[in-house]
Amino acid sequence: MNQNNNKSLSIIVPVYNEENSIEKSIEVFNDILKNNKTKIEVILINDGSTDNTINLLHKNKNDNIKIIHHKKN
Repeated sequence: MNQNNNKSLSIIVPVYNEENSIEKSIEVFNDILKNNKTKIEVILINDGSTDNTINLLHKNKNDNIKIIHHKKN
């Protein structure tokens, strides 16, 4: 058994009013996740964004990208 299969990584990313860049960021994370053999999860924490960030985050379809939403910054 390859030892790399037992390793995992969690990446936590705070997000605040990122409607202009969040879709590109998720695209980059998706590319990293599909091309990596290590178990990786990305946790995006929306910290009370007042723009359209939360709606764009929920368009994500990758189960390895988790969304946490705080209503208040």
